[in-house]
Amino acid sequence: MKKGLLLLTVALLVSSCASLRDYTDIREPDVRFSNMSIQNITFDGVTLLFDFDVTNPNRFNVNAEQYSYEFFINENSFLSGTQQEPLRIASEATSIIQVPVTLNFQEVYQTFSSLLRQDAMAYMLSTEVEFDLPVAGRKKVPVSTSGEIPIPRVPRIDFGGFDLKNVSLTGAEVEVSFRVSNPNSFGISLDRADYKLRVNGREWLDTSLGETIRVDGSDNRNITIPIRLNAAQMGSALMDLMSGRSTFNYELTGSAEVSADLEGFPGGQLIPFDLSGSYTLD
Repeated sequence: MKKGLLLLTVALLVSSCASLRDYTDIREPDVRFSNMSIQNITFDGVTLLFDFDVTNPNRFNVNAEQYSYEFFINENSFLSGTQQEPLRIASEATSIIQVPVTLNFQEVYQTFSSLLRQDAMAYMLSTEVEFDLPVAGRKKVPVSTSGEIPIPRVPRIDFGGFDLKNVSLTGAEVEVSFRVSNPNSFGISLDRADYKLRVNGREWLDTSLGETIRVDGSDNRNITIPIRLNAAQMGSALMDLMSGRSTFNYELTGSAEVSADLEGFPGGQLIPFDLSGSYTLD
């Protein structure tokens, strides 16, 4: 009986000494940047998600109590914050801390007007993770990463004009053209494009295009729509054409759904357009 008690006492002492050695050999957790993904990006803004691997080299569990971050654009501080998000990292294991950052492009442009003419912005994310370590207390571990974020720009739709193919007292045959310009370095597609064209106050065209309009990066595409107009549709414009007048007022309105060859860009973003002016026939 006494021998068993002695063995138990020795075992407890050995265990206690091992635990004490664990807590006297405390090492700082390692925090490393792992990945950045674009969760969502539109013409209005972007949401980024930064992943950091947190490795606990100790033989005991460690708690990450919170993290703080500061986001820089073109080497200038733009936003910062602190997130209370306790995370338990098991002994000799690795966990992930995710830092989301959301930017409103209009707010970015107000601060950095030069970005209005650029395809991308340079960024740096500086993060500091705070741990609660036994004996050592609270410890902050800094880490940073940098890169570039694309800035999507709204495609431009212009009125190309109309080409008169045939005119008579009963009406006219006209080809109406539009130009879609893509200012981005990546390709875009326009679907369900609706157009309404008024000339000298009369509706000449009200249609939806069934085809997808594909425009490569930094390129443009012309769209031509043939229409036949009767005298009632053309109104005074018909008599103007017959008499040799060549300048007409137009109003072009409509919308289209845009998708892009860009990570995180949701398809079907609706862009409206509203153009007006005068056009002179050749």
